[in-house]
Amino acid sequence: RMDGTVTDVATFAVVLAALVLGGKVGGMLHAPLVGEIVVGLLLGPEGAGFLLYPEAIVLVGNFGLCLLVMEGGLSIDEAPSEAWGARRVSSLWRVTLLPIGLGCAFMTAVGFSVTTGIAAGTALSSTSIGMATKMMQTVGELNTPLGSLICVAAMVDDVLSLVILAVISNLGRASGGDGDTALKIAQPILVSAAVVAVGFVTFRFTPSLLAWLLKRLPPASHPDAIVCCLLALTMALVVAAGAAGSTFLLGAFAGGLSFARVEGAAEAWGRHAELSSWLTSVFFLSVGLRIPLGALFSPVGFALGLGYTVPAVAGKLVTGAFTGSWGEATVVGWAMVGRGELGFVMAQEARGEGMLGDTPYVACVWALLIATLMSPAGKGTLNPKPFIYHSTLNLKPNKPRYLNPKLESPNS
Repeated sequence: RMDGTVTDVATFAVVLAALVLGGKVGGMLHAPLVGEIVVGLLLGPEGAGFLLYPEAIVLVGNFGLCLLVMEGGLSIDEAPSEAWGARRVSSLWRVTLLPIGLGCAFMTAVGFSVTTGIAAGTALSSTSIGMATKMMQTVGELNTPLGSLICVAAMVDDVLSLVILAVISNLGRASGGDGDTALKIAQPILVSAAVVAVGFVTFRFTPSLLAWLLKRLPPASHPDAIVCCLLALTMALVVAAGAAGSTFLLGAFAGGLSFARVEGAAEAWGRHAELSSWLTSVFFLSVGLRIPLGALFSPVGFALGLGYTVPAVAGKLVTGAFTGSWGEATVVGWAMVGRGELGFVMAQEARGEGMLGDTPYVACVWALLIATLMSPAGKGTLNPKPFIYHSTLNLKPNKPRYLNPKLESPNS
């Protein structure tokens, strides 16, 4: 038994070392998540079979995903409201829906069903908020109305993507006639709207309620109390959202949103940013171990993935045209091309529900990976000046927009 334990510990250490190395190599291409996914792919059941207890890795990774989405909600404040005008607001929904339409058109054109096309298209809908923010900082636009618009658009993009994820999950389980399908579509939309509403209500009232609580605690304990309340509310909303028929990730977002206006919340959670970063890495590791290696490198899967990259990139680049001038359109477009965690989650969810086969699934994976690598490369054509890293990534002084080092690092 002792020999087995020593072997397991040594194996675990090797996996962690490989995960760190993969993230560093991916960081050289400004996309550490790609390196971490590759590590999961190579060491997972479809690869070397080196990973112990893959179910546990998936569980820990999902918890890290909850924290990452929670940070997205926590990063919202009222400053971006300057970017909300009638013309600007009208462009936000296109950021999400246009890639879905292009992805669906591509998949149906190559012979897949409309259902498969919609499921594959949803994987292209979300945006990497961290990459979009970093690009705005790189070109010196983060603290401008344009930068504010992109940050808001990326956040709205992810909220809409979470709602679409809930619909896809329910639609995959739909059975029976049109009435059952309509109910499966309407339920997650209504529940998601309720979860978002709860998030904005708590966004308004949590600061005063928490201030009342903190007055009764020693000042030294305030950061820990804030983090405990943040996690408790987030986990409660995660469970409630999932049980009610939405996606549990929307509950995580609402939990973070609830504390966005709490003074000191960002700094308190920032003390645990390294742990959150590690858990996020485990999530991307878990993404890799669930990719079918044989289908990924099959001629059909690889060729389809290369073709599917075109709507993946074009769908976001074109959305920049709705913002105004050509210069703005180029900046916005490339900022939105990079994909994050939600695209992979949507593709996995659709595959698990039987809406995506192995071939369209790996096409989604290829498209998401290549688009993520192309986004920082495209950034180089926008502004030749070197990247200058600043520790705060927010329109509001002294409050970091993204607390996870993975999203703040100049090499991420």
